[in-house]
Amino acid sequence: MSDPFEGRPFPRGVLIGAALLITFVIAAAAMVRLTGVGGVEMPFAPVIEARELVFEELGGGVTMVALPGPSGADREAVLGLLESGADGFAMGVMRGMVRDRKARDLPLDAPYQLALLEDRRLVFRDPSVGTEIDLRAFGPTNMASFTPLLRVEPKPLADVVALTPATED
Repeated sequence: MSDPFEGRPFPRGVLIGAALLITFVIAAAAMVRLTGVGGVEMPFAPVIEARELVFEELGGGVTMVALPGPSGADREAVLGLLESGADGFAMGVMRGMVRDRKARDLPLDAPYQLALLEDRRLVFRDPSVGTEIDLRAFGPTNMASFTPLLRVEPKPLADVVALTPATED
């Protein structure tokens, strides 16, 4: 079989048209970026409720979720315990945030923020890194695994530690 276009040059007009189109798109994007004319901005929804959270692994697949104390590193009160089998989504999100902090050599015990926005979005933020995860994107079931952490009444640290099963090392 022979090539039907062999010996025929590529049409010059098509190449010029493609180059002009690419140049126009780049110039238009630069104009919007520099001047803001024609650009669309989505304003951030205000926060309705927010709570700072600290995660601490207790061993045996159990992670404690607590409120940070006055110094930030201390644990003031406990919001609950996450277990690797039952709370897999919450544990996965938290581990992803921890991995991000480790990659940047940031302190692992700094608080995270869980916030409910006016547009009903629930977001999990890491202020140390600037990361924000919109939990609504993962569906209502996974979003519901974080909702109690926003509204549950904190318990004293001593009460929760006494109830936690001892793990053997």
